[in-house]
Amino acid sequence: MDLELFGTLGPACHDVKRLKRMIESGMNGIRLNLSHGSLEEKQDWIAALHEAQKETGQRVTLLVDLRERELRIQDMEPLDLETGSCVGFGTDIPADRALCSLITPGMTIQLDDGRVKLRALNLNADGSWDCEVLQGGCLQGRKSCALEGAPIPFSPLCEDDLKNLDNARRFGVTALMVPFVQSARDLETVRRELTHRGLNLRLYAKIENEEGCRNLEKILPLADMIVIARGDLGQDTGLVRLPGIQRDLERRCQRGGKPWMVVTELLASMVQSPVCTRAEANDVFRAVADGASAVMLTNETAAGQWPEEAMDMLCRLAREGLREREALASAVCDGRPLDH
Repeated sequence: MDLELFGTLGPACHDVKRLKRMIESGMNGIRLNLSHGSLEEKQDWIAALHEAQKETGQRVTLLVDLRERELRIQDMEPLDLETGSCVGFGTDIPADRALCSLITPGMTIQLDDGRVKLRALNLNADGSWDCEVLQGGCLQGRKSCALEGAPIPFSPLCEDDLKNLDNARRFGVTALMVPFVQSARDLETVRRELTHRGLNLRLYAKIENEEGCRNLEKILPLADMIVIARGDLGQDTGLVRLPGIQRDLERRCQRGGKPWMVVTELLASMVQSPVCTRAEANDVFRAVADGASAVMLTNETAAGQWPEEAMDMLCRLAREGLREREALASAVCDGRPLDH
């Protein structure tokens, strides 16, 4: 079978030369996160991708990650937060009032994939919250926000998403990644908008909270690929439970005959190092050996210091995992005893 091996387009890899090398390593798909800019705003990056495809003669899936449902704080200057201090969420940390309205007293607020954690204390008259910093750090604008135990009531599509769908054909988009899918209704909404525009795009449904996990069987028929998005999912469920939840989602996808992708921090150390850790190598290998149809790098290629090396490592590890999977399948088919 053919694996889908994705990088993420970003400041570290948006030139033709670097993209060509990543494609030659085996990258056959690339994600563009529209939370950081529209298709029109990133048209130079997309043009470089199309040129790299032309020069290599290889087709690459352009997968755009929609904006809505992925909760984020607003633009801000870097803010150093000290553990034990107090900070205003919605003031010191800018956030829209719709997001603030989901918070309840005592709720844990995780920012930047859990690197910064707050506890909500008091609601102010202007809708902002006084919060205690449980885990400090340097917080930058447009980082992710996860609210402990809170379902996300917003539409799966926002106005910016609809504008990007209007431009999808012009920029050669071939697939959509839908954040925080919680029900079949979410994907039905997206499918209607695609049909309205005459677009036939594959849908990658990101499972990022417990609500999505609970409703997986209803989501499966409407998705082309299930994405086990371990960043926000790990924030919602807790890191200790995450490995078991990942395994459960994989088994349910397998039973339902639906391909799945594993993503988030597969080679996180390669943001700063030219070599991954042994644990990371095992993570990629096991993901594919256990049945994943796709794996994806995010910050490693979008903002890391070694995007080409990270992509090459992902491709080599994934191919090794696929060989293992095929060898096990062959042994089972032939009735031969397994070595492990």
